[in-house]
Amino acid sequence: MVKGFRIKGLASVMLAGVFCFCAAVPALAAGTVRSLNLRFEDQYELGTIVEPEITCVSAGITIDSVTWEKDTDLWKPGKKVTAVIEVSSDGGREFLSSYGAESCKISGARLTSAKGDGDTAIIKASYYPVVQLDSPEEAGWSAENPQKAVWKKADYATAYGIRLYRDGYLVRNITATGTSRDLSEYMTKEGSYYYEIRSMAKDDSDEKYMKTSEYLTSSGRLMDDMGDTEGRWRTYTDGRKYEDEDGEIVKGQWYKIMNQWYYFDENGIAATGWKQVDGTWYRMDPDGVMLTGWQKADGVWYYLNPDGSMAVGWIMASPGQWYYLNSDGSMAANTVIDGCRLDGSGLWVE
Repeated sequence: MVKGFRIKGLASVMLAGVFCFCAAVPALAAGTVRSLNLRFEDQYELGTIVEPEITCVSAGITIDSVTWEKDTDLWKPGKKVTAVIEVSSDGGREFLSSYGAESCKISGARLTSAKGDGDTAIIKASYYPVVQLDSPEEAGWSAENPQKAVWKKADYATAYGIRLYRDGYLVRNITATGTSRDLSEYMTKEGSYYYEIRSMAKDDSDEKYMKTSEYLTSSGRLMDDMGDTEGRWRTYTDGRKYEDEDGEIVKGQWYKIMNQWYYFDENGIAATGWKQVDGTWYRMDPDGVMLTGWQKADGVWYYLNPDGSMAVGWIMASPGQWYYLNSDGSMAANTVIDGCRLDGSGLWVE
């Protein structure tokens, strides 16, 4: 009897164990979300950056919300932005506390982090916006120089491809930055000239984020070239920098701002005083504006050509008035040059 009782008790214990095991089965059936798979698909709208389409490829996972850590109006092609994606599971499955790149795969973006909490998870991913560039709105010729191409800036474009034609035949392919380009060096023969222009990326590394636009054919319209009118200046301890209308610091180039020319070094500092660029000397005022005409520096007169370059040799500064500039650009006076006498003002008098 005692033995039988023990068997019965053991059976009772075994049955209880089975009951507990069975009770745990539903929780295991619900399971755990061990992997995630999301897809970012680039979307294009002419001249505008738009959000990518985000889908979850994993079965039984729903995207509840997508927020961005930076307002879409501030996005720039190829500049990282972060998406915060909240997902939930169907059927009561629970997420792991965290996921790595192997268990949370994302195409079209890069995983930053993925953390689960019960049946919801927060995924952060880095995305690099893209844009289909639009052609410049208008393209013509400078009112000041009929051989200078002038066009309106296209949003997000960092360079422009120009095809110059004479009498319908291609003369030259040219890449330009800014919103104008002097083409006089290629317009040496008589004929009817026009050009086609398209918006593009300046650097090869940016091409995957900026799709080149269609070509626009220039008109014969004369246009004013004011340069950048929408950027802003920033002052630093080592000088002034200029942030263009796209929010980029201008570096290593001549740049026209509100109809004035400036030169910015490789660090983005606006040059002041004397500056040698590609072997030619220029002079800028204390604000960085390129100077032209007669300029006096340290008691010495210099003449700066209309393009800002320092003049040397004989020049006719005004009709019938000749002057001579030494090799260092300083004006000669009270001397004889090439048999010509110069008075105290530097003017050739006989």
